[in-house]
Amino acid sequence: MTSLTERTSHPRARRYQTWTSAASLAACLTVVLGGGIANAATVDGAAAPVTTIAANAAGRVDWASVVESALNCPKPRPRAAWYVVHARVAAVGDLTRDGKRETVVVSSCPSSTSSNPLIAFVYDGASKPSAPRLLGKLGKNRYFRTLKVAIQGGSAHLHGKAISDRAPRCCPDLIVSQTYRWDGTRFRKTADKAHRTT
Repeated sequence: MTSLTERTSHPRARRYQTWTSAASLAACLTVVLGGGIANAATVDGAAAPVTTIAANAAGRVDWASVVESALNCPKPRPRAAWYVVHARVAAVGDLTRDGKRETVVVSSCPSSTSSNPLIAFVYDGASKPSAPRLLGKLGKNRYFRTLKVAIQGGSAHLHGKAISDRAPRCCPDLIVSQTYRWDGTRFRKTADKAHRTT
């Protein structure tokens, strides 16, 4: 099932999204009416419904198309069915301390074989929704296979399973936590901790 905050760039995937939109809406309404929030973005460290103003603005953006240009993925032969860029809004919050909420989108290059690392892309909350401005790519030094993002105290916190240099691509062997902070011109990594999975 396709998430409300996930976008894809392939025409066939868009047709699939149309077919699943009614089912997705029904499932989300069931969760919300049951007292929970489905696929809520993390806003300033708190789980918030995707009905916030910032999340609504972010929801109007075709993030798969926006992120695809930032990914610089190798282009496949024309009409390759496996080439589908997925993009997920992982968090929304003020990271530049200008009163505007940035959007953090998680994505990776498509692959016909093994998966590629996930990267967190931060887009400026002060830019227009029609032309989101990329501020930074977080987590590039790790091979994240799963990635969660939280925004707390003006910092972006990344957490997920990653693959070390000695592990096969199938099997993450690290749990990684990273923290990034905006210094006025770019994001600086202020923490990077990893431990082996058991």
